[in-house]
Amino acid sequence: MHTQRSKLLFVPIILSLLFGAASLNNLYAQDDNEEMSSLRIVGEAKRLPSEIIADRDDNRDINGNLTAGLRIISDLTGLTFRSNNGIHKVQQLPGYNLLYLSTNERVVSIYKDGYPPFQLVLNDEGISLEAGEVWEIQVTGDQKSTMEPVQFSITPENSTIFIDGEEFEVPGTVFDTELTTGDHFVQIRKDRHEFIDDSISVSADRVNTFRYTMDEINPVTVLINSTPEGASIYLNDEPGARGVTPLRVNIYPGNLKIRLTYPGYSNVEDELEFTGENRELNYNLQRYIGYLTVNTTPENATLLIDDQPQSQRENIELVPGAHILEVRSSGFDPVRRTVDVAQGDSLVENITLGQITGNLFVIAQQENTEFTLRKDGQVQEEWVGSKTFRNIPVGNYQLTAELLNFDTQTREFEIRRNSDEEISIDLNQIQGRGTLTINSVFPDADIELKGPGFSRTYDEAPIQLPSLQFGRYQITIEKDGFDDVEKEVQVNSLSQEVTFVDEFQPRSKGKAVFRSILPGAVIPGVGHGYLGKGRGFLYFLTGGGALAYSIKSYVDYNNAYNKYQTALDLYNSAGSTADFAKLRSDYRGHYATANDALDQMKLGITAYVAVKGIEIVDLLLQKSNKKKLEEAKLQFSARNNGISMRVNF
Repeated sequence: MHTQRSKLLFVPIILSLLFGAASLNNLYAQDDNEEMSSLRIVGEAKRLPSEIIADRDDNRDINGNLTAGLRIISDLTGLTFRSNNGIHKVQQLPGYNLLYLSTNERVVSIYKDGYPPFQLVLNDEGISLEAGEVWEIQVTGDQKSTMEPVQFSITPENSTIFIDGEEFEVPGTVFDTELTTGDHFVQIRKDRHEFIDDSISVSADRVNTFRYTMDEINPVTVLINSTPEGASIYLNDEPGARGVTPLRVNIYPGNLKIRLTYPGYSNVEDELEFTGENRELNYNLQRYIGYLTVNTTPENATLLIDDQPQSQRENIELVPGAHILEVRSSGFDPVRRTVDVAQGDSLVENITLGQITGNLFVIAQQENTEFTLRKDGQVQEEWVGSKTFRNIPVGNYQLTAELLNFDTQTREFEIRRNSDEEISIDLNQIQGRGTLTINSVFPDADIELKGPGFSRTYDEAPIQLPSLQFGRYQITIEKDGFDDVEKEVQVNSLSQEVTFVDEFQPRSKGKAVFRSILPGAVIPGVGHGYLGKGRGFLYFLTGGGALAYSIKSYVDYNNAYNKYQTALDLYNSAGSTADFAKLRSDYRGHYATANDALDQMKLGITAYVAVKGIEIVDLLLQKSNKKKLEEAKLQFSARNNGISMRVNF
């Protein structure tokens, strides 16, 4: 019984502990929620292309490199910052803080009373720091606060106050407002007075009254320099430029806005807290251009950029932005396109124009007509006879047709896009007669002349033909021991003289012997025939006769021998009653005949071999044709009184 009661009493205790633990957990959860208030990023980071960090000595990190800017916008005040590489400087401006960071910075820590530290990892937010560039990001946090009345007493009157970046005009010397409890950043401004920047704390437990007095200050003379010189200087919000660099100006200490402009360079805009200590401000302006190189086909095409003709093609300087690029050339379809050039770009554009073409068909009624095609006075092509041109460039052309003893014709015409231009040329022949003289180093050479209505052979040079009809003539000259020479001449109104000297090519005596031994082994006289010797026919007759006699004797021998074999067979097979004397006489007679024929065949072969031997020896004893040519040249020169008259076409 006692044990059971103890168990019953233990149940309420357990329930109480359970509910107590649950209540305690809720309390801890509530405390955790209050501690969970933290800083956070609003929206996405963005790069500000219109903002730059001025290239100035006081904007460089400890390594001498130009810093990058990180603008942190927040509705919270009292923010402080740290970074791994150290923050070069922080500017507290209305509504934001501007951090000057090394370009290799990766993490920025943000601190605010009542909040846990916040690690801003730049890469995670898409921020890539580059020298002179400015990025912007917004930071906020959850905070419980109450609105409390606040009064500002400011001397002198009619000043301007910025509370957490929000601007208010102060009528008189007193400004009343309500602010949330906590820290706030206050800036008080009035021209020609010392600026006041202060952090205040608003509390619900006291009267929040703040008093400020600004002392009047004097201007400071400052030298403003730029590279390059000659940049226009704009100060604060003044409507016009103060002048150009280098320039000394009087500036009142305080917040200062400087803007420098120079044609072809990026504007420099700088906001700084001018204390009057720095009496010289130096700025480096960056070229605000990109470069464009244009390669065109054809190379002499006209290039226009933004409708302005360009004299150069390489590294054309252009203001960044979109530009209209146009390429034109006569006979080609133009190309027009838009090119986007960014600052510092080195773009290359390759443009090939499509050629506009047509077709040309030239028909020559005289097949040897010589044509010259010109375009804009420049020779395009030369040829003989009819011809077809496909895809010839459009434009104006001149076609000249020429042929000896014919009138020259010139036609002007135009090739149009996808057109077929057909030109038929029929030249008018010029009637007349001219003089032709043919001479040769060998006066006994055989000369054949063929031409219009003319064909004749001559066996002695020189030949003088005083009245030949205009036209083309074919000359063939033959000389024993030399290759035939052929030449074409045009007889016209001028006197023509053709002399054959070096045109003669001597035939080799060695080749003649070779031909006599191999092909001439059956046909005698071949070697002499190659050299053109008349007695080659004699060798052909004698050698051929001996060979024919040998062949005939061989045939007679073969017939007589067959008859001998037949008669011998009859004698050997005859019976006892046969006339053996007659049979013996028959086969002995045929045998004698065959033997005589064999002797005659041997005699014919001997005669043939003798003829071949004499032929080869005769060839070897012949004078060299090369020597004959040299002697003929000497004799030719002597006949012409020592002057060699040679006309080689």
